[in-house]
Order: sequence, then structure tokens, then C-alpha cells
Amino acid sequence: MKKTVLYIIDNLSGIGGAELMLIAPLKEIRHQYNIILVMLEPDNFFEKDYYVGDRQYCLDMKSKKEVLKSAKKLKEIIKENDVTFVHSFLYWSGIVARLACGRKTPYLFSLATVMTEHIYKHTWYSGYTRLLERATYKKNHSVISPTKEVLKDFDESIGIKGKSMVLYNFVLDEYFRYNFNYMLPAKGIKFIAVCNIKAVKNYQVIIDAFQLLPNYPISLDIYGLGDLEESQTQQIKENNLAINLKGSHDKIFKILPCYDVFMMSSFTEGFGISAAEAMAIGLPLVLSDIKTLREVTHGNALFFDPHNAHSLANVIKSIVEGKEDLKKLSERGKSIAQENYSEEKYVTGLLNFYAKISGNISRFQKPNDWPVINA
Repeated sequence: MKKTVLYIIDNLSGIGGAELMLIAPLKEIRHQYNIILVMLEPDNFFEKDYYVGDRQYCLDMKSKKEVLKSAKKLKEIIKENDVTFVHSFLYWSGIVARLACGRKTPYLFSLATVMTEHIYKHTWYSGYTRLLERATYKKNHSVISPTKEVLKDFDESIGIKGKSMVLYNFVLDEYFRYNFNYMLPAKGIKFIAVCNIKAVKNYQVIIDAFQLLPNYPISLDIYGLGDLEESQTQQIKENNLAINLKGSHDKIFKILPCYDVFMMSSFTEGFGISAAEAMAIGLPLVLSDIKTLREVTHGNALFFDPHNAHSLANVIKSIVEGKEDLKKLSERGKSIAQENYSEEKYVTGLLNFYAKISGNISRFQKPNDWPVINA
């Protein structure tokens, strides 16, 4: 008889890294587990043509003040469906799940980002959220992290109590199947950025760097949701910068080969899935010099200081002037992605960890290259 895993997430209105890590593997996980999907907020995702589980629920949580009410609803769902363990994604879903599971139901949560930057810093409620995290996190709770750096940050912020595992995010098979042979650009450099437009993505440093290079044949297309600030739009217009917002696109793997170099300027990233996707296709990368991106790319990129437009401008100049071996970056990047970020590897690691926390130890085999800490 199959055991039952309950997944809980805030919503699935926008498929980002955390959402992708939940939805995509379900087609494989369903062979070994019954699947229940719970969302905190109303969403039309259940109406879409995806496999989302044997049962679906919405807790209809309208504000953060309804955490206890939502936890009570979830506790009833867990009891009603004889749930073996619970797996949460994103912060508030994690708080609700921990309150519902307590010390009785095995529980694990997936970290998505550097908590000190996104949850505990620059917010009026930082003390409150940290207190909630510490108060609800128990020794029988397990944690999965997308990178060693994110797990280290969580340990320093909260302190790891139970089992923990670094399980790198995966890139969809479409990116690996695409037969792309990188060719050195003959004239001009076309950059691409793929991420939603918000402050942490730091597009200002790109705009400033482009402004420092008025006579260079460069352009940037940005794929993602959101709008630049009015001052940024004005800066682009006044300086005639070739920076264009292209909106969202559901088949980025078809778009990436049309460009020469992938660019990411974030101040922080939990993993940087779009950088890994570009690497899997075979695009060379220009990335902000932060620890998670160095870890994910194995240092195979051209890095710049995200706080310094001159640093980025110098990297761009070096590319345009033919001083960088872009083909070598492309080939090595593709190899790194194939070795480390396949969906098969992710699902195998996840199922092994599930077996361990659900008590079926005989099925668990620890892969040598997936570090499990405090196991």
C-alpha cells in the first residue's frame, strides 16, 4: 500500500524555482506515493492541464493573521487523509505546516533562498518572522536546501535541529535535448536576462553599465514579469540604451539559443535556476559575484561586482573585444549542467530522502555527491 505525502505551497500563480521543484517531479513521485496538494491562497492552478495530485485543497488564507486558523484546517486534512509526512515550499506555507504537524507528523521543508536577505532583513517584521521560524521548527523536522550556501545561512540564522540535505535544483529535460552548438558572435553581442523584475534582481547596475559603453554594439532583452522603475525607463530612453522588456515566455529553451551571452545581476539568489538553464543550453554566463552563483556554476562564468557598474562594464568590454573564450565557457557549462542538474538526479535524491524520513530506511541509499548534514 502506497504511503501519502502532502505538499503545501503558498500558491502556484507564477511558476518560479520553488514552484517548479514541486510540480515537475510529481509525475515520477506519484508511482511511489499518493499525492495531496494544498495551497494557502485561492488559485486557478487546479484548472490547468497538469497532474497535481490525487486530492487538492485550498486553505483560503486571506492574511498572515490567519496562520493559526489555516494550521487547524491543515491538521484536519492530514488526519482525514492519513498523511505519512508533509513537505512544504516557501516561508508561510512552512509556518502553517509546522504548526499543523507538531511533533507527531514527520515534516520536511524546502528552502528557496537566503533567508537573512529575503525574510529576516530589510523588513519591519524581521524579528517576528525569525521568532516564528525558531518557535515552530522542531527536531523531527527535516530541511532540504538548493545550495550549501543557503543551508549555511539557515543554520547561522536559525540553527539546524533535525536531518538536512543539500539537493541541487534541476533543469527541465527540454534544455538538455536542445541541439545547440555555440558559435562566436560575428557582430555585436546580444545579452539575455531571464527573471522577474524586482529590486533584488538589480537591473540598475546593468543600465548603468550600458550607459558607460555608449559606442559598444551591445543589447539586452529581459524576459520576465514586472516593469522597471520610471527613473530606469527614463534613463534607458534618454541615453538610447538597447535594453528591452520582452515580457514572460513559457518556452525559454527555444529563446536562449537566439542570444550570445546570458546575464544575471542579482544581489542574492537561492539557486539561480535561469542561470543553470542557460548553462544547460550552452550559453556563456555573465553573473554577479555571489556565493550561490559561484557554487551552482562551479565558477564557470564571468563574474562582476553587483554593486559596481564599472565592474560589469569591464566584463562586457572584454567580451566585445574578443578577450574571453566564450566557446570554452559554453562547452564546460553544458557539461556541468548535465552532470549535476538533471531531473532524474533530483527525483532520485528526493525519493531517497523521503524514504529516510518516513522510516523506510532500507530504501534509502545516500548518493556520494549529495551531502546530508546532521543525518
